[in-house]
Parts: sequence; C-alpha cells; structure tokens
Amino acid sequence: MKDLYVYYCPACGRYSYCQPKEAPVCPVCDMSMTFLIKYTSFCSLNREQRDKLLVHKIIARDPSASGRFLAFMRSSASGEAATLMDSHIRQLESENKKLNDTIEWMHQTIWELLAKNRELESRLKGPL
Repeated sequence: MKDLYVYYCPACGRYSYCQPKEAPVCPVCDMSMTFLIKYTSFCSLNREQRDKLLVHKIIARDPSASGRFLAFMRSSASGEAATLMDSHIRQLESENKKLNDTIEWMHQTIWELLAKNRELESRLKGPL
C-alpha cells in the first residue's frame, strides 16, 4: 500500500489526504491542491502546529493571502461578537422588563396604601 500525503488548497486552506497521484482538486475553490507534507508527519503535529504549517505555506506562496486571512478573521470575530451581544441584549431586556414590572407593582401598592390611609383618616375625623 502506498503512503498517504496531505495536499492543501492555496486559496482557502482546506486540506485533503491522498495517495500520490495527480493533485486533488479543492471541492470549494475548484483549484488544484498543492502538496503539503507526508500524512505520517502531519499526524505527529498537534492542531496548532498543523495550522501554522498550513498558514506559512499559503503565505509563502501568496503574501497577499495574509490580508485576506485577517479580513476573514475580523469579519468572523465581529459576527461572533454580534451574536454574543444579541443574546446579552435579550437577557438585559428580560431583566429590565422584570424590574419595570416590579416598579409598576410597587407604585400600584403605594397608591393603594395611600388611598386606604386617606380613608382611615377620614373615618377617624368623621363623627365621633
């Protein structure tokens, strides 16, 4: 059985495991993938090392790729931040509604107690 090799897409960074033959085609970019490393060596790397190797290869081939990576990361980060903020905003709105309901109940209770107090005062001042 032949060894496996790891190929990567220089455009999007997707990688694939293949036996040596003609380079595979990226299913996303429809581009020819480029040899990266032998599969056995690739498996000995942890995720961070794999990512670094892949990024270094892509940037070495196309230095402008770093700008595209940064733009993508910024857009992804802002999207994640917006999602987190949406849930946080919903939570704050819910808490705010509870607090407003409590304040409304307290005002209503105060007005009812004032009305009862006035009624008791008028009874006491009435005919003795």
